[in-house]
Amino acid sequence: MSQNRLARSSTPGVSALQKTISKRFLLPSYIVICFLFLFSEKSDLKAIRFLKALINDGITYSTYIVNAPIKLVSDFGSSAKQYFNFNIVLENKKLKDEIEQLNAEKRELQFFKNENDNLKRVLGIKNRDDYVSVYAKIIHEDTNEFAKNLILTLGSNEGIQLGQAIVRNNVYLGKISEVNLFSSKAMVITDLNSRVPVVIPSRGVNAILKGNGLGGAQLLFLPQNAVFENNDQIYTSGSDGIIKEGLYVGKIITDNKKDIKKRKYSVDLGFKEHQLNYVSVLKVKKQ
Repeated sequence: MSQNRLARSSTPGVSALQKTISKRFLLPSYIVICFLFLFSEKSDLKAIRFLKALINDGITYSTYIVNAPIKLVSDFGSSAKQYFNFNIVLENKKLKDEIEQLNAEKRELQFFKNENDNLKRVLGIKNRDDYVSVYAKIIHEDTNEFAKNLILTLGSNEGIQLGQAIVRNNVYLGKISEVNLFSSKAMVITDLNSRVPVVIPSRGVNAILKGNGLGGAQLLFLPQNAVFENNDQIYTSGSDGIIKEGLYVGKIITDNKKDIKKRKYSVDLGFKEHQLNYVSVLKVKKQ
């Protein structure tokens, strides 16, 4: 809009300037030509016409010189408007393409989610939203050379059941192994008798994590062709239908031997036993 006003306002200004130039230069020039015509003995009309043409050229180019900056500004404004309009069109097209891509990905994710939910239903695996956590304080540690158990302040009066997972900050620690009326016992993942189904998502591998009784754990039933790298994440798979799927367990540590067949793997668990003073028990929501 400002550019249009500039274009409209430039015409009257140039016209007034042309009139001013004409008044100041054209009339005196014609007077000079008349005097030359009257007092010239030979009345050289060619010279007079040449002089008149020269004066007219001077007036014309003076007007052009004055008008050029105004025209330049007007042309620049028009070009800038076209440039920004073109950029807006391109940006709008880009945003529309991105929205369409996001919608396509959303539809694809929804498809896989539905497929995954159906598969879980068939296998009896519960969804993550089917669980609720209950705070429990650790009042005693029942530990020997190979066993690691925690005595908790929750029992059957709070809906605690065998096999329920105990966690800390969404990290899997173990599961309930004994239930009393007002207390319960939880077997820690490092216990020699501990077994939990896990998955390594980055490799698409399922396995069983077994406690070694020495403060650690190891992976069992790995496929013969399974290959891992340092820091591959381990999560609960939920395939037993009791323990919640997707709880962080730890990460894989390898000796990085070049010969993949000779590589050895160990597990770096996601918690430190001496830091435990309370846990949360994951219970299935009542339907």
